Amino acid sequence: MTDFTLQNLLDFTQKEEEMVKEFTPQNGTAEMEPCERSVKNLLAYSKALSIRKSSKLKTLTLVLN
Repeated sequence: MTDFTLQNLLDFTQKEEEMVKEFTPQNGTAEMEPCERSVKNLLAYSKALSIRKSSKLKTLTLVLN
């Protein structure tokens, strides 16, 4: 079993805060959104996906293309 001290927790928290600041926009106004290609790919996949109930297999999942 590993023992952790309060100093370990403090170090972890500070590193976590630094990482969060690194990956968030500095001005706070920029919103992240997926590119158009990603949206089109997800919509195409959802149209090709077929999930049906089966008496022997509970559910049957198929991708139709």
